[in-house]
Formats: sequence, structure tokens, C-alpha cells
Amino acid sequence: MGDQTRPNVHTPPPGPRSAALMKRADEILLGVSLIGGWPPNHFVSRYRDGWFIEDVDGNRYLDWINGWASAPLGGNHPELVAAAHQGLVDYGTECLSALRVEHQWLLAEKLHEIAPPPLTKVVYDTTGSEVVENAVRIMREAAGPGRPFVITFLGSFHGGNYGTGAMGPHNAHYNHAIEPFMSGWINVPFPTCYRCPYHLAYPACDIACLDYIEEVVLKYKATPESIAGVAVELVQGENGVQIPPPEWPVRLYDLCQKHGWIFYNDEVQEGVGRTGKWFAIEHWQGVEAELLSLGKGISGGLMPLACTLGSDRMSAPAGKLYTGGTFAGNPAACLMAAKLLEIIERDHVLDNVVELEKVAKAKFGAMKEKYEIVGDVRVLGAYMCVEFVEDKESKTPAHELTREIVYAMERRGVVPIYEPAFNYFRPTPALNQPPDLFALGCDLVEECVAEVSAAHGKGVK
Repeated sequence: MGDQTRPNVHTPPPGPRSAALMKRADEILLGVSLIGGWPPNHFVSRYRDGWFIEDVDGNRYLDWINGWASAPLGGNHPELVAAAHQGLVDYGTECLSALRVEHQWLLAEKLHEIAPPPLTKVVYDTTGSEVVENAVRIMREAAGPGRPFVITFLGSFHGGNYGTGAMGPHNAHYNHAIEPFMSGWINVPFPTCYRCPYHLAYPACDIACLDYIEEVVLKYKATPESIAGVAVELVQGENGVQIPPPEWPVRLYDLCQKHGWIFYNDEVQEGVGRTGKWFAIEHWQGVEAELLSLGKGISGGLMPLACTLGSDRMSAPAGKLYTGGTFAGNPAACLMAAKLLEIIERDHVLDNVVELEKVAKAKFGAMKEKYEIVGDVRVLGAYMCVEFVEDKESKTPAHELTREIVYAMERRGVVPIYEPAFNYFRPTPALNQPPDLFALGCDLVEECVAEVSAAHGKGVK
């Protein structure tokens, strides 16, 4: 079996069993949507164990995908598995809204303990896409019939159904065949400072992208009184972990207060400790959301679960709508999620996230200084992105170089979140991954960056 404490790739992917299964997939699967024309990896996984993934050919990879940020404690955490099993024994997974089930109270009480003000209520859902769409329905119901519009931000990803697909949008691929049928979203720029849409530089820009709302939207598109509120990822995940300047969330919140707009924070991916705090919104003092959604991480990587936290005044509007579904707030998932929050607190997991952040900033930051092709590094807690360019001066996106680096990482046994349409990858370790193991992964990444830089004659300082 070899050393089980580190990655071990003994059969360069794709191994024979992975290759056979991937060939078979073309024959039996009804379309797998990928962006960019290349598969994101060359293996078929079989088993997850803590911080590692094993493929069907016995290769062992350091898991930086982490269920697309849905497994805060890594794969198959025994206490979470035990809690989920107990919930299955107690009740099962279906939870029709006509019934009240004790397990929902257990999780709601724990969420109530950690939620920032004014969030006092919980409504359950099943997936991230559903929870975001239902949160916006609650927002519009609370705002009233004369406020149909919702301001959203270009580059955000809120989900993949009709309602959420056009909200951002993150990429033209995601709202393909959706946007022509949807209305009510007003898409505005997000502060993607490394690639500013106005070609300005922070802080001299004075956050010009936010001024777009009052200077353009309210002048040409909609009156303040026709807007229900703002839906925002305070850190854009799928768009390459775009972290706004410190004053941007505060100014956005103040704008909502000025015009009476509801502030809705989509934390499906960034919540439950991913940024080093229970909720990402806690990084900005004075910013309060009346609606805040969780998904992914709250599922523990085991059972689908999502929820929206709301203020007291959101409760009555929510009660007028049908939200959720057969498996919304299912008892087994709620029991598991309550145990998840207990473990994160008990084991001081958020302190570990701070250590992971330090390692990432040191290791990836050094690569940015050293290698011509490392354009930008963005890190907040265990929310991370490394972006690659042809050269630092032009910032031309280096898609081919990124692909080569990611596949070199795979051969060394490290797999991050990566989609071939983009010139970045996202290390997304479990929040409790040991910092020294994460540092080993970073060192393997540097080997890959050095290898690809040399192969293409790219500069090294």
C-alpha cells in the first residue's frame, strides 16, 4: 500500500481501469457538461479517506477538490458518518413539510448560536441552487410587488437552474439557453481588482465599479424604488476567489441602507468556516445580511443539505411561499450537520484554517514573486486561487500553461478545483487538513510550475 500519509501515484493517469471507465462513460452518460474542451482530470475516483482520494487504479491523491468545498472535515469523517447513520436509523431522509421532525430543531439551534445578527430564523432546502432561488423569492416577497429587480454581480455563481443561472452570470456557458427566458436581474461589475473592468488600480480607483450602480443603473435602468435588494457573494468563488477591497462590502451595505434594499449574502460555498470565520460576512464589521444562505459545507460532504438564515422580518414573507421539497432539511442530514458544527468548534478547526492561510500566502506568494507565469494569488482562509499568465506585464491568460501545470500536479498526486476554460486553479483543502500536509502539496505545485516554466522558456527571477 505504501505510505498512506502522502500522495502516491504509481500508475500515471489514466490507468487502465480509469481509461476503460471513461471510455464507457461516453457510451452511457447523457452529456457531461465541461467548460473548455479538456477533461478536468484523467482518473476515476473510487474511495475517499480523510484528506486523500484513491482512484480505481490504486493511485492516491491529495484532495484539494474537497467535494467542491462541500466536505469541511475531509472525506468520510467517522463522527459525521455515525451521526448520519443514526439519523437514517431514526427516521430516514425524506422530510415532507407537513411533518415536524426533531432533528431540524437540533441543527437550527446550533445555527442560531453562531449566526451573526440580525439572522435569527432558519428555513431548510436541499441544494445550493434551490436555496439561492428561494432566498431571492423571499427577498422579493418581503420587498413587495413594486420591487421586481435584484442587483447581482458579474462573475458570481449562484446555481445552475433557470432562476439562478442568469443571476451572475459566472460564465456564458452557465447561462446558456437560460438568460433569454429570465428577467429581473440587473448584473453589475464586481471588484475583480487584478483584472479591473475599468483598467484602474486600487486604491486610486476609489471603487469605481461600485459607483456604477448609482451612476449608471439608477440613471438608465431602474429607479431605487423598483429594486428589491442585492444578492452577492462577498468573495466570488467560481470566478477565481475574487476578494473585494476592504471598504467595498461596507459601501455596498451602506448603499442598501440608503435605498431600503434587502442585503442577501450567498455563502453556499464560502460559509461554514471556509474563510476562517463561521461566515465570510464576519470579515467586514458593520455589514449585516437579512438573508444568508448556506449549502455545500453544511452538508459535510455526506448528504445534500442547504438552508437560508433570515432576520425576524423575513419570516412572515417566507411563510407565504412554498420552499424546500421532499428532502429539504432531511433528518439524517440535519443530525449530521449539527455534529459537524460541534466538531468544528470542539476541535478549534477555524484556528487550523488560519494556519492553512499562512502556509498558502507564504508558499504561493513566493511563487508569484519567483515565476513569470504566476500572475496573481488570492487567499482568504482556505479559500484560494492561483492564476497563471503568459507574462506579468500583459497579464494575458495562460490557459494552456494552466492545463499543463494542473496535469503535472495530477501526476504528482495533487488534485485542485480546475476547469479548463479558466487560467487558474483553486486549492480547496479540508478545513482540518494538517498544515504540513498542505505545505507538502504546495511544494509539489512549485515543482510543476518550475517544470512547465522551463519547458516553455518562461522566466524565473
